[in-house]
Amino acid sequence: MGTKMNVESIYYLIPSCQSNEMADRCWITFLVVLFCLVRAFDASAGDADPLYRTCFGQCKSTGCAGETCFPHCKTPSNGSSSDDNLYLKEPLYLWLKHANCLSDCQYHCMLQREKERATHGFGPVKYHGKWPFKRVFGLQEPVSVAFSALNLAMHLHGWLSFFTLIYYKLRSKAEETTCYNYTTLWHIYAFLSINSWLWSAVFHSRDMDLTEKLDYSSAVALLGFSLILSVLRSFSVKNEATRVLVAAPLLAFTVTHILYLNNYQMDYGWNMKVCVVIAVSQLLIWAIWAGISRHPFRWKLWTVVFGGGFSMLLEIYDFPPYQGLVDAHALWHATTIPLTYIWWSFIKDDAKFGTSNLSKKVK
Repeated sequence: MGTKMNVESIYYLIPSCQSNEMADRCWITFLVVLFCLVRAFDASAGDADPLYRTCFGQCKSTGCAGETCFPHCKTPSNGSSSDDNLYLKEPLYLWLKHANCLSDCQYHCMLQREKERATHGFGPVKYHGKWPFKRVFGLQEPVSVAFSALNLAMHLHGWLSFFTLIYYKLRSKAEETTCYNYTTLWHIYAFLSINSWLWSAVFHSRDMDLTEKLDYSSAVALLGFSLILSVLRSFSVKNEATRVLVAAPLLAFTVTHILYLNNYQMDYGWNMKVCVVIAVSQLLIWAIWAGISRHPFRWKLWTVVFGGGFSMLLEIYDFPPYQGLVDAHALWHATTIPLTYIWWSFIKDDAKFGTSNLSKKVK
């Protein structure tokens, strides 16, 4: 009840939104303004820094970043810097300890370059799409790891409670299947969410090519399917053939984008633009549908839309990590934790509402 009052109090601060006729327009205006705030994203400045690239190249061939050397870096006797010889023959336990040559070279060259920049009065810049962080217990971004794990736990809890509701509370003994038409879609959504946050935690703890691709691919897959789900639920698409026709082009675009990132170029700026467009599109769809359908639990949906929209600003207009630990991305992970709880609460309420309507029609 307290959450509902907070949302309504914020909403009614906008005079033109106080009438039902203007409600949808206000949400549209809010999301359009959010979309217009998206600016052009540049490639990571640290990647193009000649001094950083020189340090990284020397470290790969010698196993030393300046005066810091790594005993586990096995430099070939012939002086070759082949990745096959240098990295792939490392003991497994060193990989698990987050101490392989490539990662250590990137990390220590980044620290050295940032110290040099600081002495000249320059602020931090991104390297490989990420701000420079301080490692804690081997974790490269400990705060983001913790928040990612909490998001995973929230999605797991939400899905288990949804599963219990659908198969044990809303279904009578005489029925073999649930009356809710979107059960399977939400199961897929739960799997993709848990998978995405799992790889998010792994990637923030261990930044390497494989974990980066798994994290980005999982996030794009989740966003793409979420957009499909928003369209199918908002337009009450229940026929399987129609669902395939609606989902096919969106699924094709999502898969194509994932293949582009993994096999052609890991373009951070382009990926951010794609993700923002997909996210804003589904927020807009959910917000308009909630107003038009007059869903009895629309305040929860609007809370997620409103909170999700503002949390996206942390991703768009990010800032360097405070004390090398907490940046805008970590705070974005933090904001999604309570929103996830409200989101799954809405999903369960929608299942109850949909089942109740179907039962009334049968009677």
